[in-house]
Amino acid sequence: MHNFFAIPVSLTTIIRHFLLAFLVIAWAASCTVLQHGSPDIVTIEDSPVSTEEFLYVYNKNNLNTGPVDSTEIRDYLDLFINFKLKVREAEALGLDDDSTFIQELEGYRRQLATPYLTETKLLDSLANITYERLKTEVNASHILIQVPENATPEDTLSAYRKCMEVRERIIKGEDFNQVAQQESQDPSARENKGNLGYFTAMQMVYPFEDAAYRLPVDSVSYPIRTSFGYHLIEVHDKRPSQGRVQVSHILVRAPAGMSHSDSLLSANRAREIYVKAINQEDWDLLCRQFSEDSGTKMKGGKLPWFKTGDISNIPSFEETAFNLKTIGEISKPVKTAYGWHIIRLEGKQDLESFETLEPKIRANISANSRAELNQQELIKRLKKENQFKENRQIVEEALSYANDSLRQGTWHASENWEISNKTVFSIGDSVYSAAGFYRYVENNQPFKDQQDPVAIMRSAYQDYSKKALIDYEDAHLADKYYDYKMLLQEYRDGILLFQLMEEKVWNQAIQDTVGLSRFFEENRQQYQWDTRAAANIYNVQDEKALVQVKDFIAKGYFSYPKYDFYSEQESFNKAQVRILNDVSQQLLQNDNRYLVLSYDTQNPKLHEIRDKIIENLFTNGIDTARSVTRQTEQGTLGFILYVASPEVKDLVENMNQTDPLTIQFENGFFQPGENELVERLNWETGMEVFEVDNRLVLVEITEILPPGNQQLEEIKGQVISDYQTQLEQEWVQALRNKYLVEIHEKELAKVYEKYSN
Repeated sequence: MHNFFAIPVSLTTIIRHFLLAFLVIAWAASCTVLQHGSPDIVTIEDSPVSTEEFLYVYNKNNLNTGPVDSTEIRDYLDLFINFKLKVREAEALGLDDDSTFIQELEGYRRQLATPYLTETKLLDSLANITYERLKTEVNASHILIQVPENATPEDTLSAYRKCMEVRERIIKGEDFNQVAQQESQDPSARENKGNLGYFTAMQMVYPFEDAAYRLPVDSVSYPIRTSFGYHLIEVHDKRPSQGRVQVSHILVRAPAGMSHSDSLLSANRAREIYVKAINQEDWDLLCRQFSEDSGTKMKGGKLPWFKTGDISNIPSFEETAFNLKTIGEISKPVKTAYGWHIIRLEGKQDLESFETLEPKIRANISANSRAELNQQELIKRLKKENQFKENRQIVEEALSYANDSLRQGTWHASENWEISNKTVFSIGDSVYSAAGFYRYVENNQPFKDQQDPVAIMRSAYQDYSKKALIDYEDAHLADKYYDYKMLLQEYRDGILLFQLMEEKVWNQAIQDTVGLSRFFEENRQQYQWDTRAAANIYNVQDEKALVQVKDFIAKGYFSYPKYDFYSEQESFNKAQVRILNDVSQQLLQNDNRYLVLSYDTQNPKLHEIRDKIIENLFTNGIDTARSVTRQTEQGTLGFILYVASPEVKDLVENMNQTDPLTIQFENGFFQPGENELVERLNWETGMEVFEVDNRLVLVEITEILPPGNQQLEEIKGQVISDYQTQLEQEWVQALRNKYLVEIHEKELAKVYEKYSN
């Protein structure tokens, strides 16, 4: 049984849980008429909770469709009571009167109401039309002349005339795309010359989409008005839907801001992987070895199915994917904002069925300009359902008080007008006077319209009456629809609970460091490490690379190229200065690197030169302590200089300069079962080489740590989670002691009987 009341630790997780419930249930709501009258199953202090509410929550979260025993229902009722106790405490503290709570709940309520304020029949028709359009993809260019939606008539007319002038130039023979580059106010036109590529339904604003689908190929539209301004559209091609495609990929990251040298290394790495792929090396193996997409590398690089426009933010990836023709075909490396991709075609499918796409289509329709058509039908229905009655004589009289001040925003109703108190229409048992309409006019002026004042006022009246109908329906949804009422109650209780849980449990567990430490010490036996191995894992491509790794492990350092250096002069020549500058640069890149001076330490002259070398490095900002001396054979005339690094990252970086696939490295502490290769060393210090996926892997265990106590800082997240659970249990017990809980056993017995059969 799903434990709905076992609240997760993360507030974000909880909000996501409730939001998901809204998205799934609200859209699936069948507008069930509200049921009235239900006995109470429990009373908390003086607040009864109906059986109807309990069963609504139980049925929604219980995944068991067969008979259940009384113990299961009783356990669930206990969880339900704990939930309601927390809500009751929030109410007692006045959290339901807090302005932030009220504002948040209203935001969710508006979202929840949206599906109930939609005209279903028209939505069905629009959904079918949209699906038919999804069967075709349109390639088009456009020219945009911007004008705001609320622009003055003069500005609107000016933009329209400009658009017509541009169209005339194209009709007379100028190239559409060249003109787009010159005249379009779409910023992207400078680069793409207005060409939008291929698109399909639901990817453009509706007026644009509608015009593009109606326009014949190789023709230019008249100006099309959208929220952005006026568009000229030229359709280049229409083709059947390409359906969906599935690809797998290997990603080599090259994020924005990467240095030029690192960018070149990424490109070289991608090319090397591509060569291996087209030479028919195992694709899954290449993904595991080299892909930097952690979400897909262990799954053969496979991505979800997508269609044209689904990943329009990375057009080069989409275009390459759809251009692959045969299953298994592999693309050359493709650059995107994420890096370099090698793409392999896994499958192609035709357009999905209407039943599959219908939820997405309906959501899109409700969010764009097609919603206006839906609203018109909605208003017709609401007028009938809610007994809308209009007094036409009073309406016409009210409209007659219009004048030109409506355009300037200075129109005001007079308190002396007798019409103000007369009813213009009624909805259900609510009456709406001319005074209410006039307040709406005053608050929404000026009305920028080319019609006469009475026509402007009439348009305002239509908007006012539509708003009143929708507001009335919105306010009475809980009286009409069962699902809506229960979901709204769920949101209300949930939001109250979030705030109190933050204060009583989540934040307290994080901020109460003394209590957390005490809880950890009292429960230390629960926090134990198993035997662990400290291990380094070197994955290399051949024996030559393995020799370099073994040399690094044996010496404890990696050495950069060596320089022969000798001078008997008081000053260094240019070549020697250049060597010292190179050495200084290598040392300055990392404080852990150090200089090795190898020479005949029995030769006094060389001591003087050594001191001069160190002095030179000091003038370049290098600490003199960052140098060591090594003895070479006696009689050596000069020095061997080189920079050494104890850090494995320097070894890896150097080995991958020529071939970016030479070595990969990981290290850490591993418990039994966490790493198969570490397991092969039988939990003993030492090293061993294995052949894995046609590569050589050297596993080095440097230390075996015996079982022992975990430290708080090592597992703080887990301890906080456990401490939160204890705090919640203690808090719930305190609430049960504070509030009287009465379970109505006779009513509970009826529930047992209903669900035991």
